[in-house]
Amino acid sequence: MVKDYMAPVLPGLVLAFLAIVFGTVAGMAFGVIEDDIKGYFLSEVKAHPAIHEQTPGNIKKQVHDSWRYTQRAHFHAQGLGALGVGMILALGFSSASSPVRKWMSLAVGGGALLYPFCWLIAGLRIASMGKHAAKASVDWLAYISIPLFFGGMMLTLLILILGWLFPRGWPGFLKNFQQE
Repeated sequence: MVKDYMAPVLPGLVLAFLAIVFGTVAGMAFGVIEDDIKGYFLSEVKAHPAIHEQTPGNIKKQVHDSWRYTQRAHFHAQGLGALGVGMILALGFSSASSPVRKWMSLAVGGGALLYPFCWLIAGLRIASMGKHAAKASVDWLAYISIPLFFGGMMLTLLILILGWLFPRGWPGFLKNFQQE
């Protein structure tokens, strides 16, 4: 029954959909208050002359970088959320055991939701910290979210390949991870 197959992946599916919701809300907010956001970045860059050279060209570049990084949060949330939903749905119908499907879906959905915040936080911090320090300040979050998403993606691919190559049962110790 579909409900039985999908039940273990629902928590990860919710996380992936939350990434899409975050990306959509961010995109709408950017469309409505873009000028206010850029005005905030401009005031923050001007408020930190020790970090940013206060020439018109450099100020414009810092505001542009802050805006671009903030936009990347929207782009990544939409893209990774959509990819996550697709992978989790495929995982839900795979022959992997319920615990494997549950944890893999949580990894993919969690990575899809967390990674865009690396860009959002870095974009908001460029003005007060500088570009390199802002990126470095979210390394810890990237070190968590990237392996979650990428590892989940690769293991989902492995599960799908195993199901394709061995439709009657996975070989060797891999049987322990297959649905009975």
